[in-house]
Amino acid sequence: MQELTSSKWKRSGSSIVWHPELLADLISTIEPVSVRTLIGWLKSGFPESPPGPADTRTVLVGGLQTVVETMMQTQPPDAVVEWLRANILAVVRTWKTHWPNVGLVFVMDGPGTLFDFNEGDELVYFGRGRDRAKKVKLSLAIWNGAASGAGAYQLVSEKPGGRDVGGYYVGWMS
Repeated sequence: MQELTSSKWKRSGSSIVWHPELLADLISTIEPVSVRTLIGWLKSGFPESPPGPADTRTVLVGGLQTVVETMMQTQPPDAVVEWLRANILAVVRTWKTHWPNVGLVFVMDGPGTLFDFNEGDELVYFGRGRDRAKKVKLSLAIWNGAASGAGAYQLVSEKPGGRDVGGYYVGWMS
């Protein structure tokens, strides 16, 4: 997966981001919408323009990690993936027809150790422990496999003494 250090992810496509440095300027200026609100838009229609000031280029969505972690307590990973595909993947696909020049950013709580990119199958897994069978195939659920190859990026936070992966970004899917 390629690395992205620019801010392109804030203005287009969709991303999951947990690194505080990547989110700092967004969280201080943009009020996030909830996953419930986002799914409501999917069912009843998106507003004419994105929430916030007229020049908004980013919509933050809060609560996705909480939903996934809560579901993982009682549901097998495949059931969580199916819920994500029915709701979040559907939103990601619909998003580009409504606001093509606005980035969709799912604000995650982290820590980064909960997100595991496996180079073998090019999937981002979410969950605790080492057993991938007990983790949610997050990138498959949200981006339907578009998170592999060209157009998929790891969001990198540059800092003195190193670089941290702080999220994942996918440009618009076809």
